[in-house]
Amino acid sequence: MEALYQKQILQFAHQSRTSDFDSSAPLQASHNNPTCGDRVDISFSCTDGTIHNIGVSVRGCALCEAGAGLLLKKFEGARTADARKMTTDFSNWIAKRTEYAPNEDMATFVPVRDIRNRHKCVLLAFDAAIKAMG
Repeated sequence: MEALYQKQILQFAHQSRTSDFDSSAPLQASHNNPTCGDRVDISFSCTDGTIHNIGVSVRGCALCEAGAGLLLKKFEGARTADARKMTTDFSNWIAKRTEYAPNEDMATFVPVRDIRNRHKCVLLAFDAAIKAMG
């Protein structure tokens, strides 16, 4: 269990706590995990297909916060098509449908791969972002 909360994951969790949800942002969504009650609210803007000004509000566990922190790092300045692909690739990797992590930051979550009931926690912010993109 300690591996789940390694230093890098906790740093991503901290990063999500420094972000502010913007209720006036043009793109917004909320996503819940009905199993544990975690919730992520996300807001951002998109100009010419590029994501910027991401804000998150997380009410959940450290892994949910860490997933949101990872999203903040990887999606800011990303093209929406790249963000969608990144989400699919990360989801497939964490569920062990692919062997290699999509990137080094996502590889930080290797301890979560063996604990299936925590996958949704890590992916909650990503699911909220996809929902906001429509």
